[in-house]
Formats: sequence, C-alpha cells, structure tokens
Amino acid sequence: MDNLIFACTDDLDQPAIPSCPTDYGERVVAFAIMKDGGTFTVAGSDNPTAAEFVTAITAGEVAYYDGITNGHKIEQGATELGGDDTISGGTERNDVMYRVEGRLKLFNEAVKRATEKLDKLSIIRLWYFTDKNYCFGGKEGLKASPNFSEHIIEGKGVPPYIPYFFDYTAIGADYANYDADYADLVNP
Repeated sequence: MDNLIFACTDDLDQPAIPSCPTDYGERVVAFAIMKDGGTFTVAGSDNPTAAEFVTAITAGEVAYYDGITNGHKIEQGATELGGDDTISGGTERNDVMYRVEGRLKLFNEAVKRATEKLDKLSIIRLWYFTDKNYCFGGKEGLKASPNFSEHIIEGKGVPPYIPYFFDYTAIGADYANYDADYADLVNP
C-alpha cells in the first residue's frame, strides 16, 4: 500500500464538492486477516476485489470473519507536539492510532479456537468491510495488532459473543474500494 506522495513544492489539492457524498456505510460488518508476510496477489487497484479475496480465502492465505455486531472504527489518539517542538509553534499530530472493534456474534468452537490463536500474534494484515460493501485496507492490508477476548456470556436473553479489536497506526492514506460482491464473501 502506497503512502501519500508529497513534496513541499506541490500545489495543494483542490477538493471537488460531490453532488452526493459517498455512503461508505455506518457499521463494520466483517474483516479479513492475513499473517504478516503472507502472499496475497492484488492486480491493478488500490484494494483487492471480491474475486481476489475468494481466491486468497480458498488458498488459505486469508481468513474471513463475519457475523459481527457493533462494528466500528474510531480514533484512539496520536502523538502531539507543540510549542518549541514545532516550527510554527502550533500543534502537530503524528502517529495517529485507530481501532476497528466489535463483537463476533456468530461463532462456534472452531471460530473460538481460531480467535484464541489470533490473539497470540503481535501483527497481522487487516482489511475491514462496511455494511455498504466498501473494503478498507489497501493492497497489502493494514498492519494491525489483534486482540480477542474469550467468549462472554452475559445471561438470559443475551447471546454470547467474542469482543475484539485491532489497533493500527495511520499510514497517510485511507483507501476504500466498492464491490457489490463483498457481501457474498464466506470462509469455506
């Protein structure tokens, strides 16, 4: 995934005002992960297509999880410099941290075991999908830290769930790709 390329002599980008803003969705409904250093071939675009995910999932390079509730992406914070530490004396933000989190609601013993193993890894590659069939993560996936809890049973009337979150540092580009077939992805 390419970071934004910027030179101090470049003109500032002129943003266009769209007649209708893009509806990226309101919820994270699924995610795909790969071990850091895995191979996943993406041809041409900034994000994998649904067909490329199907090939990688079938080959065992990528694992796909859905059945998520309360999925969302939030900012966790950043390193801030100010005063004498900056040229302007103003505040500068660096190393902005984001979190993708939610609850796995559809799971069985195999999913529980898989998340327990994932929790032992320090870095994975992450792509996450919204309810409007957008995928974020770019060609290579976001370098993220996986954190999964054991399954939680709150009591009568509340189905058990596995809370999870992934933390990652912003890379300077937030690639999004739409593919109507993302909704059809499944693990074999």
